[in-house]
Amino acid sequence: MDDDWEHAPLAGQPMGADELIDEMALLALPDECVVVTIEEARKSLPEVKKILSCLQSIQDLANDLTTELEYLVGVLPPFDEHVTEYADQLGNLVTEWQETSEKVVSTGAVIAGYDPGYIEWYGVVDGHLVLYSWCEGEEDIEWWHPLDSGIDGRRPLVEA
Repeated sequence: MDDDWEHAPLAGQPMGADELIDEMALLALPDECVVVTIEEARKSLPEVKKILSCLQSIQDLANDLTTELEYLVGVLPPFDEHVTEYADQLGNLVTEWQETSEKVVSTGAVIAGYDPGYIEWYGVVDGHLVLYSWCEGEEDIEWWHPLDSGIDGRRPLVEA
């Protein structure tokens, strides 16, 4: 099947999961991931963009807290109230990160990068399992790439 993938003329036509040529490819899906149509991915994009923005904010705050905590640990005793307070805040952020990240799974999306934001959805193009791809700053999902490549391997969707 790999030879077919490499030599097939890929037009970039999004399809439904029922048009997948090799159903064994579904075994490559990570746990909890689903295959969506391009329409489903596009419908979820606004919600996932909001979640991404929230996760980016949490990440920025966690980085700031980590920097401050590292400084405090260097100048204060380990059980000082300031050290404990910052450590607790960082722990709460980790919990918030996990809870917020779980919301992404329910949309069928995967956040593949945070700076810039990069979101992917498992889908079918030209009968093959691929990833639909959206990068921060783009208005719509107009790209896809094979499972074995990343953002540098993106190709345009061609829709009839």
